[in-house]
Amino acid sequence: MEHTPSSTTRRASEVATLSRLLYASDSGLSICSISGPGGVGKTYLVEEVLSSERPRELGYVHLFADASNPQTRGDFFGLIEGQLATRGLPPPAQPDRDYFPRTRKVAAAHRDLVEKATAELRTRQGAPSEVKEAAVALLRAGHLLNETFPKSQKYVDVTRLGLDEQNTPSVLDEAWDTVGTLQALGTSAALPGLIGKVLGQNLRSRVRRDLFNATADAFVDDLASMIDAGGDGPRRRLRRDNPNRQGIAGAYRLLVVLDDYETLAPLLGSFLLGSLLPRLALAPFPTLLVVGCRDDLEATHPGWGQHANRWLREKIHLASFDEQTAFGLMAEAGIARERWTSIYEITRGFPFLLTLAIEEATAHDAESALFVKKFFDRTTRWMTPKEQEWFAIVCYLDKIDEDTLRVFFPREEVPFVQDWFEREASIRDPASRSFQMRPLVREKALRYLETRSPSRHREMLRKAKGPDQNHGSNGAV
Repeated sequence: MEHTPSSTTRRASEVATLSRLLYASDSGLSICSISGPGGVGKTYLVEEVLSSERPRELGYVHLFADASNPQTRGDFFGLIEGQLATRGLPPPAQPDRDYFPRTRKVAAAHRDLVEKATAELRTRQGAPSEVKEAAVALLRAGHLLNETFPKSQKYVDVTRLGLDEQNTPSVLDEAWDTVGTLQALGTSAALPGLIGKVLGQNLRSRVRRDLFNATADAFVDDLASMIDAGGDGPRRRLRRDNPNRQGIAGAYRLLVVLDDYETLAPLLGSFLLGSLLPRLALAPFPTLLVVGCRDDLEATHPGWGQHANRWLREKIHLASFDEQTAFGLMAEAGIARERWTSIYEITRGFPFLLTLAIEEATAHDAESALFVKKFFDRTTRWMTPKEQEWFAIVCYLDKIDEDTLRVFFPREEVPFVQDWFEREASIRDPASRSFQMRPLVREKALRYLETRSPSRHREMLRKAKGPDQNHGSNGAV
């Protein structure tokens, strides 16, 4: 999510709410959601509060995850190990120590199973290549290694798994069935006699049948070994006889920030709601979870309202700046008063667009190719490659609906593109009576696309001026 310079000073109430939670979270699990369209300043609000309050000085171990790395969006442990259970925790943690050894053992067992299943799939006759690819993608996402996980397409973000939209339903159905028959994922033999009674299910078996709970147990146990062991906090490590504890001095509570949650939800949603959050609520250390999302959390998964509402302490909703606030930001930037109204009208006070408009108004190279490229890159930074491709196409449409999209997209792909556009509040014009792109976003994107490929730009304009577009002015750049 984009930064919005100086906007925090305009968010006094929201800043106070988040700061208060940082100081008040001293028992159990507390959740704070920060909602609003992409680019409204959610990330910047969190970063500014954490910068001023310094959570490590308040006794927090601070963990963070977002969707900035497209390589981990479809890889459950790529996200867990790469961000939440990272090897490099900041001081006062020791730089050469791995604080998540149990989590990494579960990850290694999962990788081993996925590799064996992938090797088995390569030798399987009869299964189409796209089914095999979908099956591996589902395994990496962790979806097929949980007893209670339903066989349902709605839990799979097909665009981020890289599946072909045209055949998605049939491919996923066959992938579910194919993985269910793999010998590599079969239940292992029971441990014999006294060993089985003492150890219970071994790790490999747990990972096969109950990946999310096995991961949550290991993750929380790793956290309990490092939190509240330093001796400076008001709480004390309950199991002092644990020889593997790796405490961080002064740490007695946990802060987890999840940014751009809609993108993370297909991968983390069921794991959080069904496994991790209940364990954090019972952990011997307090936890504050801050979730940045475009809509209310309940819209991403019904479990947030049904099961996690008891832990929800605050809902912060960020909206566009009003005229007075926007004028104040433009005055601070030194923009002439006579330009304030026009800039506000084209941005409608939307913080991300207002920031870019101010930057353009004060830049010496506002008309340069590099400036419009930077605008394009910042607008699409949270999109997948497929979504970036869609964005570069729908820019040419005056209106975006299932009729006009057929000008550029195959009929079977149209619903996916329409659903995506309706969710992308950072580029969608909220004041329009039909689905349209924000004028400023469209203008700058078209200017970039024209600069990058003039011949393709002319061809796209020609194609867009078909009967479904009512001969609109989609060539205005």
